[in-house]
Amino acid sequence: MDGGNSGDGAAVVKHYEDWIKPFLYEKRVVGFVNSHPHADHINGLLEIVDKIGNEMSFGIFNDPVECITIEHKEKIRKAYLNNEDPDITHLYKSFEQVDQLISLCTKYNLRRYKAFTGTDFIGNGSFLILSPSEDYYANLVQHFSDVDFLKTVDYSTKSAKEVNELDEALKPCAVVDAENETSPENLSSTVIQLIDSKGKKYILTGDAGVDAFDYMDGVTFEAKDISVVQLPHHGSRRNVNANWLSKFSPSYFIVSAIGSQKHPRKAVINCIKRNINNCNVYSTHTNKGCISVTTNEEVFPNRNWSSATPL
Repeated sequence: MDGGNSGDGAAVVKHYEDWIKPFLYEKRVVGFVNSHPHADHINGLLEIVDKIGNEMSFGIFNDPVECITIEHKEKIRKAYLNNEDPDITHLYKSFEQVDQLISLCTKYNLRRYKAFTGTDFIGNGSFLILSPSEDYYANLVQHFSDVDFLKTVDYSTKSAKEVNELDEALKPCAVVDAENETSPENLSSTVIQLIDSKGKKYILTGDAGVDAFDYMDGVTFEAKDISVVQLPHHGSRRNVNANWLSKFSPSYFIVSAIGSQKHPRKAVINCIKRNINNCNVYSTHTNKGCISVTTNEEVFPNRNWSSATPL
């Protein structure tokens, strides 16, 4: 699912070729999922598909351009060419990256699936799209592709507010609950439920936010008996609240993060520790960029890796 920034794809391909491909079943099916076309999710994925697309069968992703008119797209293109706003530039480049992904699917004859609520790729709920619904996604696209709206916001240069370390430690859940606004583009991120052969449930969230989770709760998803949940948006406080964290109550959270002031946010980690018993949080920034979760140790060999250390 996703492939990181430009340059990250090569590392993923190497890991796949060294530690996954040699041990897969002969009748295997390999594909990819793109949660949403932000550069830190799709650029590395483009590299991966271009490298091993001939070994893949399918791709799962949504194309925002399918939800807008030709006239709307042309308006965005003109605003981009006129360099009218950084957020418009970001949006147009996202469109271009999805076009590249579609071209790679054509090049390697990959079947493309749209990622909308209720899509069950295997038929038994073990690979299920929880969010967004088609209507919800279309409404979000209309919002985040509105040129006039983009000129009023400043997503591309948003800076971190000064962090009060004392509040992060003593009142973490209040800090987490104080601001739960993420961009409409992030809200369109695909959320996936995986259930392995031993019945363990995993939730992969991309960069989705509270509104997306409120939508899917009770509609496509029941938050219980979850083994692993990915903290959305690299552990940002904008995408979660204390109630959301407690509702999931997994055995542990994982987060893909660089270890900055915002990612993962200390208040998020501390709020989890305060409210969820027997739940650890693991981050890639403390484990050299890789966390492995193996559901069936008999399938893959012992790689002599040490146990990850929780935050």
